Amino acid sequence: MKMLKIRSRELLPYFAIFMVICVLIYVQVVTHATIIGADSYFHWLRFYDIKEQIITGKFSWFQTNFTFKQTGRIINALYGPLFAYLNAILLFIVRTWYQYEVITNILLNFIAASGLYKLTQKVNTPKPISVILSIIYINIGMIPSWIEGMNFSAWGSAFIPYLLIQIVNLLEDKEKPIHVVPLVTCISLIANIHLLSTLLIIWLLMPVVIISFFKTKNKKVFILNLLKVVIGVSLLTANVWGGLLIVYSKNAIATPSSYNLFEYAIHLSHFQSFRQFVLPSMVVLFGGQFIYAVLHCKKQVNNFIVTIFGFILFIISSRWVLDWSWIQTHFPFVSNMLQFPFRLTTIAYPLLLLGLAYTFAFKSNDERKKYKEWNIGTVFSILVMFQVVFSTYKILLDSSAGRDGENSISVFTQQRYDSDYIRKWTKSQTIVFDSYDNNQPDYLPISRKGIQSGETLRMYNTLLLCRKQYQHIVNKDGSLTLRWKAKKQKKVTLPLVMYKQSRLIVNGKELNKVNKNDIGAPIIVQKKGENTANLRFIVPLWFNILLVINILGWIGLIVYYLRKYLVTRK
Repeated sequence: MKMLKIRSRELLPYFAIFMVICVLIYVQVVTHATIIGADSYFHWLRFYDIKEQIITGKFSWFQTNFTFKQTGRIINALYGPLFAYLNAILLFIVRTWYQYEVITNILLNFIAASGLYKLTQKVNTPKPISVILSIIYINIGMIPSWIEGMNFSAWGSAFIPYLLIQIVNLLEDKEKPIHVVPLVTCISLIANIHLLSTLLIIWLLMPVVIISFFKTKNKKVFILNLLKVVIGVSLLTANVWGGLLIVYSKNAIATPSSYNLFEYAIHLSHFQSFRQFVLPSMVVLFGGQFIYAVLHCKKQVNNFIVTIFGFILFIISSRWVLDWSWIQTHFPFVSNMLQFPFRLTTIAYPLLLLGLAYTFAFKSNDERKKYKEWNIGTVFSILVMFQVVFSTYKILLDSSAGRDGENSISVFTQQRYDSDYIRKWTKSQTIVFDSYDNNQPDYLPISRKGIQSGETLRMYNTLLLCRKQYQHIVNKDGSLTLRWKAKKQKKVTLPLVMYKQSRLIVNGKELNKVNKNDIGAPIIVQKKGENTANLRFIVPLWFNILLVINILGWIGLIVYYLRKYLVTRK
């Protein structure tokens, strides 16, 4: 009975977090709304393609054959491949995009909030404060953007707190600062989800590792463990860097669409707290934490370190220090690589919340100032928590009601009486691809560097105009075949995308030299009558070997954690 009470006490914070998440998504559940956000179409195409591969057994790691207008372009191999397979498996289990959204909304928020709760508990923050900070975290920055716009940075943000637990180990554990397996797991997970988030955590880890190296007592063991981490991460991310190496080493690749950096830099909002918006109360909270960390830098060194890193990133991502318009004018590549300055909050926000956790932990143990400063901070944090929760609830309310037309549209199945409409949206996962379009230039091959993303996208959209004239057939070997009937012999541009490693067979003859337009679409001479064209991406043997090793590595890691769990249960 005593053990049951202890267990219940341990689970209570997670239950409180879960209830808040249920409140947040209540509107979507009640209205039965499928929210199609800014990035939904892109990611749904990725996941549905893999789902079809699983169903048909027609696998292709690189070439996309079932979606993206069946052009054979490369997407998943360069964008979180293993995580895309997990999403595809979930999509295989559920019937509709609505069900997919509700499940992933709950999972994402619970993983993120639980991670921050564990992180704050790591530094001995009082449990009620840990819950408050966790709830704040899932209602600011990138996390709510998954619900509203399916921005994939949200998944990177969800796992950042788990990485920060290892950052705390690096800063505090002088005997064994590097916990090899957890650190390898965190880095590899994030790398298999979102590439930019990976680059940000590497940027964060480098100075922390240097600080930890000088603080540790046994530097030889530190270096040895660091090498183990590098080897482990290299193994578990081989599918990512191997794919990038194959494609980028021999192809010029289109950059993502560029956006107005100034518009998407952090700035104040009275009602919103996600993506580029921040509430005034949040600025006060983070500003107060920064001032506190600076004033107490000698007594609380680790608090100072994480707060400084977080605050610098927060300020850089805002309109208040950097002139983002000037940067975009003089360094246009920044707008293609970064796209949105608010993405820096992926690291900034959890670091600042970790700093607050350090502060609350210290104050709760300082009896002399406990009841004055600690309680003021608690009350203000609760106020901020209610504000950001309301902000996310309002976003979901507007999105579910179709009032947020700029970033998302909604499809209702609960409030419509047209039986055909309801049947289509509840039973079909492909209707969205026919009803909605949002093409992107990401990862398209280009004939030369310097072609603007807008021009690349225009050429791609033009290429797709003729795709309905062709019959598309996906083959068991992962290749894609086009069939069409021509009235006369002439040159045509096929609605396919070819990379340097792609091979094209036209009417039974492999073309050794293929004329292509600026985005890799093959220009061939069709014959009168029946024509066929077969496209296949040639994967080198070394990558297939690397992929097998990578998958075995993940299986081994899962077995390790299962054994560890079973041992602790005994």
